[in-house]
Amino acid sequence: MRKLFVLFLVGSLGLAAGCSGGGGGGQTPVGVPTGGTNNVLSIAVDGGPTATQSGGTIYENGVFASVTICAPGSTSNCVTVDHLLVDTGSVGVRVLQSAVASLNLPGINGSGGPLYDCVQFGDGSFVWGPVDNANVTLAGETASNIPIHIISSSTANIPSTCSGINENTQSSLGANGILGVGLEPFDCGLACDVNGGLTSPPVPVYYTCPSSGCAPAFASCGAECNDSTGAQQVTNPVVAFSVDNNGVIVELPALPSSGTAATVTGSLVFGIGTESNNQLTNANVFTVACADNFDTTFEGQSFAVDPSSCASGVFGGFIDSGSNALYFFDANNVLPDCAASSVGADFYCPTSLMSLSAVNQDPNTLFTETTNFSVDNATNLFTANPTNAAFSNLAGPQSSVSAGFDWGLPFFYNRHVYNAIDGQAVPSGLANPPWYAY
Repeated sequence: MRKLFVLFLVGSLGLAAGCSGGGGGGQTPVGVPTGGTNNVLSIAVDGGPTATQSGGTIYENGVFASVTICAPGSTSNCVTVDHLLVDTGSVGVRVLQSAVASLNLPGINGSGGPLYDCVQFGDGSFVWGPVDNANVTLAGETASNIPIHIISSSTANIPSTCSGINENTQSSLGANGILGVGLEPFDCGLACDVNGGLTSPPVPVYYTCPSSGCAPAFASCGAECNDSTGAQQVTNPVVAFSVDNNGVIVELPALPSSGTAATVTGSLVFGIGTESNNQLTNANVFTVACADNFDTTFEGQSFAVDPSSCASGVFGGFIDSGSNALYFFDANNVLPDCAASSVGADFYCPTSLMSLSAVNQDPNTLFTETTNFSVDNATNLFTANPTNAAFSNLAGPQSSVSAGFDWGLPFFYNRHVYNAIDGQAVPSGLANPPWYAY
């Protein structure tokens, strides 16, 4: 079970969430940076960095990319880090300390000492470590001098409020880091900025850690939050590109009729409506409400967020490449869980392949679309295909309806999935971001 969407809710506490409707493609961009850059990054579902190691394991339905990280202002003090998990459910570059130790990146100081970050994910895991500045290059695009999260190799002095399963190694994380390209420009925006209206910093997110210990702290998101302090929060690298900076498109091919393959390659395309290769065509736009969710209905059960209580901790439907299955609460017990002792533990195990559907609804325009999907027996899939990494029929349980309907990586196969980033300019005629489209 891998659900690497961030549990901390942004939504109304982030930047100005787009609530206008509209859709279409082929419009002339207005106010959208364009340029003839190399805006396509190769991605692969290949089992992860340990798949070919002796004693290693296969990361099922993890999609990975390579990222070049440099010390700010340098073109030679750089490393290329392979197998960062491409995650549309989180924001920012997070990389194992061991992968970038040679760079000696400059740290960011908060109001009370060096700034640290704790991120808790939907599968009960977390990563902890300092926030440093770095240049990040993806394909031919560079985000200069942005805050990134260094996943500390040490477990010392982690605050008790940063809890769960610490995934600070390659083997536990199943990756060398995370490439978060979600719907927000910063990982928590105004919700973590002193200008956000909170009387105390949210916990757990950012901390300052002087020699005497760590304490929760606000972290600036800079000019976008009307904060004169420069951006300190871990930043979506896409918004720092000079062009192609308003979103991403995840493109993965269909799997064979068996629903599984050893490996799959695809593309992460930067920009929406900024180049000939990233126009929004033949796709439905879903603007979002609280926590960047839309509404999903499955088996008569509604997965929706109440806009009047955005901080309630209730999720709706969301699209997340960092989750390795579709995850949802099965209120009618149509899908039995796999045996806890089986290789498919944490997933669903129907006796045969089941064809199902759910209805997604834009909470602002009320546009609806029915999405068909299939769920197969995870134990049988893994047993019959022990060396395969890609599975289109994989699903698993959520603990309750309030945990939301997580459209994980199986949703991405045979689709182009668009993420338009909050606050960024898009071609005229399209809804104000943030939104998904597919």
